[in-house]
Amino acid sequence: MKVKLFCYLCLLFILISAASANIKMENARKLFYQSVKDEDKLEKAIIEFEEIKKNNPQMNGVTTTYIGSLTMLKGKHAFWPHKKVEYVNEGIKVMDKGIAADPKNIESLFIYGSSCYYLPFFLGKKDLAIEKLRNIIPLLDEKSIIKYDSEILTNALKFILEKIELTPEEKSKVAEYIALLGNK
Repeated sequence: MKVKLFCYLCLLFILISAASANIKMENARKLFYQSVKDEDKLEKAIIEFEEIKKNNPQMNGVTTTYIGSLTMLKGKHAFWPHKKVEYVNEGIKVMDKGIAADPKNIESLFIYGSSCYYLPFFLGKKDLAIEKLRNIIPLLDEKSIIKYDSEILTNALKFILEKIELTPEEKSKVAEYIALLGNK
């Protein structure tokens, strides 16, 4: 009986920890998107993702990718052109580490790809963006619909459909998953 109670308590602790991590991640994502327009949110967002990363090692890849994207975003707000380029290059290195830690994480691939997609053409990162975004398509399966936040996954797939030149088969698969997410 004591073993059973212990197991239930452990399971409860795990569920509470996971729920807490999800709430913190949701808040950090909001800060991430606010940082695009509001430079004052940048450092706070980085701190939030660093804290999540420290307390949830299984989220190392995705949090590192967000931190890299936020580092790139510092370039948007920087005054001097050479600092803008430095931040972009530093951010890409950090995002590469995030992808290396979890190469099949759809959210990481989307953040990486969409961050690079909007960089100025002279930085030559459009092909890198397209590559990361295309890497999402083979990862689409029933598990991805359950594993990822439906809003994030839908946004990623709509972005791919609108911005990336796809084969008819790829278009069909992406559209199918958008429809599945709409019915979720």
